[in-house]
Amino acid sequence: MLGEQAWIFGIVFAFYMVVLIAIGYLSAKRVHTVEDYYVAGRNIGPALLGVHYGTVYFSSVLMVGGGAYAYRFGLATLWIAVGNTILGAFLPFLLFGGRIRSFSEVLGALTLPDFFRERYQSKFLHVWTSILTVVFMTVYLVSVFMGVSYIFNATMGLSYTMSLVITAVIVGFYLAFGGTIACVWNDFIQGTAMALGTVFLTIMVISYGGGWGNITQGLAQIDPGLVSSPGVWGFWGLFSYVMVTSIGPWGLPQSLTRFYMMRDPKVVRWGIVFATLFCIAMTGCSYINGASARYVFDLNQIALPLTTSGSPDYDVVVPSLIMIVLPTVIAAVYLSAVIAASQSTADAVILMASFGLARDIYQRLVNPEADDDSILRLSKISTAGVTFVGLFLAYFRPKMILDLAMIAWACLSAAIMAPFIYGIFWRKATKTAAIFTSVSAFLLAVVWGPWFLNRPYNIHEFLMSQAFAWISYPIVNYIAHQRGLGTVKEDLVERLWQSIQT
Repeated sequence: MLGEQAWIFGIVFAFYMVVLIAIGYLSAKRVHTVEDYYVAGRNIGPALLGVHYGTVYFSSVLMVGGGAYAYRFGLATLWIAVGNTILGAFLPFLLFGGRIRSFSEVLGALTLPDFFRERYQSKFLHVWTSILTVVFMTVYLVSVFMGVSYIFNATMGLSYTMSLVITAVIVGFYLAFGGTIACVWNDFIQGTAMALGTVFLTIMVISYGGGWGNITQGLAQIDPGLVSSPGVWGFWGLFSYVMVTSIGPWGLPQSLTRFYMMRDPKVVRWGIVFATLFCIAMTGCSYINGASARYVFDLNQIALPLTTSGSPDYDVVVPSLIMIVLPTVIAAVYLSAVIAASQSTADAVILMASFGLARDIYQRLVNPEADDDSILRLSKISTAGVTFVGLFLAYFRPKMILDLAMIAWACLSAAIMAPFIYGIFWRKATKTAAIFTSVSAFLLAVVWGPWFLNRPYNIHEFLMSQAFAWISYPIVNYIAHQRGLGTVKEDLVERLWQSIQT
């Protein structure tokens, strides 16, 4: 598609972007309050919620990063798809969706730090989770920006830097105007196109490879571990990645706060259907595509380019595969959808970080007297600022895309998941247990990870920190109750539990 054919992609992509910007502009007319900007006025239905949840969950991190892992480790990565579908999409809707929606309204929570502040009556937890959200959402944003830019580079021949700038400008523009409303509607359009395109790509890849049996046989000849489980990855490597990508979102602000915006808790009933179907299509097909690319590249004697460190650049696998098996026009449409949907994850992440700056840090800590109009203006400025920071950091291309995303997931989930979930299911959850678990599990994730201990016994820091958090919370909570420390007002707890019974 490079050279004279790049204009086809350019036209299709330009049309896509005009649509997104137009939705942002139209959505701006529906943004009158901070609640409108942050949680879409709590008025989102099941189809929009289900697809929006899926596009926030998956993006270029799955399409590019996940495909790269499937290329390296083979069909065993399909277990990640199973975990993502059941644990990452189905169970959150089933177990948490209605409770989160009801609790958020009673608590008046618009952000995740809002929840911690009001549920545990803790200013420390509010400050702590605000800082973590801003920092690690920005880290995650870098991985998304990198994935989008690799696709731009492979399809249009644009430089990596120019690709970053185009992505940041478009996303920053429609978010600054339309906030979460624009985010939800754009995600629905992008997600639908992306899911259909991913399924079609899988059909074309299998056809190109001469059928599924031929592909699996070819992979087995390259390396028998590519078609077995746990295969070349090993049990702990595979298990760790299944868990961090499947349960990790249980502790991520951009996933948990999606439920704040539901019209009412009953939206979960059909929202779960849309989210699960979307997840099945995206994960199953993405990992099949990545694994099949290993055979397709071998068939065409294609060698991966090398990174500056001399190792193979696995992040170009999926963009290159698309160029090989799809006709030019179809590839242009699909890649436009992938880029747009990747931007949809970026927009949710940017909003989380900007809300952290504007509401959780400025309004709650610096200027409690600030009115809604001031916070709305600051939120839009923060949106532009976070976008720029993500753009700047992505310019340096740190680590491999999926690695970068999972480091952010592991650290943030370590601090958030157990205290959040215990808080919505356990009436006697205490502030003391929440603070101890959040801080200590986060520190464990940092120390256990690649920066210090470098994952002893090949156990991912996500698994170790979560095991510690879920075990330590009830122990500390029991001790706190025995000593009368950190208990939450009974009338607040009563109102929360009454809200899920009505």
